[in-house]
Amino acid sequence: MRKPDAAQKAALLDRIRSNEWFDIEEFLSEPDLVTSLWADEVAKAASDHIADNRWEAFALAGIRQYAHADSLAEVKIANIVKQAGYSRSTFFRIFDNLTKYQLRLYQLVSQLSVDVYKQRLFAKARSPLDFANFTINLFYSADCTIPNDWVAMLWKKYGHLGHESFHPQLADISRIITQFTQKHRALGYAELTVSEVHPVVCLYEREVLESRLGPQPSFPSAEQSLRWKRMLFGLVADPKVLERASSGGRHPSFLDYYK
Repeated sequence: MRKPDAAQKAALLDRIRSNEWFDIEEFLSEPDLVTSLWADEVAKAASDHIADNRWEAFALAGIRQYAHADSLAEVKIANIVKQAGYSRSTFFRIFDNLTKYQLRLYQLVSQLSVDVYKQRLFAKARSPLDFANFTINLFYSADCTIPNDWVAMLWKKYGHLGHESFHPQLADISRIITQFTQKHRALGYAELTVSEVHPVVCLYEREVLESRLGPQPSFPSAEQSLRWKRMLFGLVADPKVLERASSGGRHPSFLDYYK
């Protein structure tokens, strides 16, 4: 992993601190920079989320190790335990094996990205279009920090658990989106329930997952992230807002944006 440009990273950090996010399409060719930004955000969120000091130490060590690795093979248990400050026996007592540790770490990083999302999202009011762009920019950039081969390996081993068990953070995302849109209905949001939002959240995560798999993964791509920005806007915006945004002047479905 090459060291990101310090000035560019500082500018993006200023944007994040203002509770905005960067347009991920502009940085798909700079995964090291995106990963560095998220490693900082996740590390800050971890101390508030994890009650077990040992798990927190191993989690932070893993986040840093994987952030600076070019492949899964580069990350060794010896390096993780050394950075965490615990022994190999403690590692195996908690996680049993490396693969289980990787699954827990993957799910933890996914959940911590939700914690960051909630904190940043509710810090300010946003129009439906700003909300859609912010949401996809944040989650798609978080997805970009996790290598395709890592996700493919974990899915092959644990996919039998089912999609929502593999990605337990999805229910939280659905609730957060529903709460925010209900709070800011006056800004042009549709009246949505969790049961309406949740299938779309699951569809996003499943599509990202499937685009990571196979011999030639298509993830990440600007086409995919931009389509999901349009689709999420189509879901959350009030029908009158959509009619104004639609050249046909009709009442479109959010599925019209899924293309």
